[in-house]
Amino acid sequence: MWRNFNSSVALGIDVGTYAFSSNSANPALPQLNTYNLLYSGLAAYKLNNGYIMKEDAAVAPYIFVKIQGTWAQTPVNKDNVNGFGIPIGAGINFKIANNLALNVNGGYNFGIKNNADHIVFGVGLMLDLGKGKEVEEPKKDTVVQLPVDTDGDGIYDIDDACPTVPGLAQFNGCPDTDGDGIEDSKDDCPTVAGIAEFNGCPDTDGDGIPDAKDACPTVKGIAKYGGCPDPDRDGDGIINEKDKCPDVAGSFIAQGCPDRDGDGVMDADDKCPDVPGPASNKGCPEIKEEVKKRLAFAARAIQFETGKAVIKPVSYKILDEVVSILNEYPYYDVNVDGHTDDVGKDDFNLKLSQDRAASAVEYLKSKGIPASRLTSAGYGETKPVASNKTAAGRAQNRRVEFNLLFK
Repeated sequence: MWRNFNSSVALGIDVGTYAFSSNSANPALPQLNTYNLLYSGLAAYKLNNGYIMKEDAAVAPYIFVKIQGTWAQTPVNKDNVNGFGIPIGAGINFKIANNLALNVNGGYNFGIKNNADHIVFGVGLMLDLGKGKEVEEPKKDTVVQLPVDTDGDGIYDIDDACPTVPGLAQFNGCPDTDGDGIEDSKDDCPTVAGIAEFNGCPDTDGDGIPDAKDACPTVKGIAKYGGCPDPDRDGDGIINEKDKCPDVAGSFIAQGCPDRDGDGVMDADDKCPDVPGPASNKGCPEIKEEVKKRLAFAARAIQFETGKAVIKPVSYKILDEVVSILNEYPYYDVNVDGHTDDVGKDDFNLKLSQDRAASAVEYLKSKGIPASRLTSAGYGETKPVASNKTAAGRAQNRRVEFNLLFK
């Protein structure tokens, strides 16, 4: 008898008896009869457990182990003898019918007490006395006839004005393909979203002219130009495409941008918007050669007290000439650079050149030139313009320079 605890493991017990009888050919020997009782506990692992093989397999193998005991009575002295062993083996159940199987099993018995090791083998029938699981018959649903919705839009055909085409409830089941709120039957452009004003057709640029009649459908325009923008918005005679300043009237020479001084350089790029000058000079008048010569003369003629940054009074007139030039060219700044010869220590010469350039700047400021237009620097003996090996050369190297710069 077996008990299945799960789909893989079964526990069981075996109980049996058998008799021995000896019939000797020698009439002088007595006939011996004896009986043997066999009992055991069994643990089996089934391979038809749903993991290795199907549970309802027709061939169901298993492996087993038993703890087995025996009782027997000796035939002559009638002594009781108990034995023990552990059989280990395997078996197969061959399904014959629903609750009936042919069983074949075999193994090896390990003797423990009054029991020798030996091979065991058996064939028999197994009858399943267990009750199978009842399978509930599925309940049959009551068939309810629902209204038909052919196009599957959630609106029954009886209420659907377009029963074969999916649509919207607000249009009684008829479609609005482009989703613009205008049903297809009333939409002149049913596949492109539009507005009611144009019967469902679009006006992409919102200029009041439908795209179908708009020569420039993506750019706002006016009806006069077929829906395109005014070609010359600022009215300066230069079309927008060629006009760098299409919304501000300008001149042809400045590519449509304002040019107050008429020099061909647009005011936005003109450093001197009220004074004509060439583009190469950023719209400012070029410095005259005469002025350049005057500045060069001033750079050589300014004198300082020996070894000091004090300007000699004899140089004031020359510096006043520089002031006059700066007033003549108010759109230029000036950088004053100081230089020395190589007589004396390098550190002293550098400091002296810086101080002399600063003294020249202070003089220009005292004559009304704004400090914002003036900078100074000193380079000592590092930038000679002549040889320091002669007195004349050293005299040329002791100088200040005035460099006009754009603001």
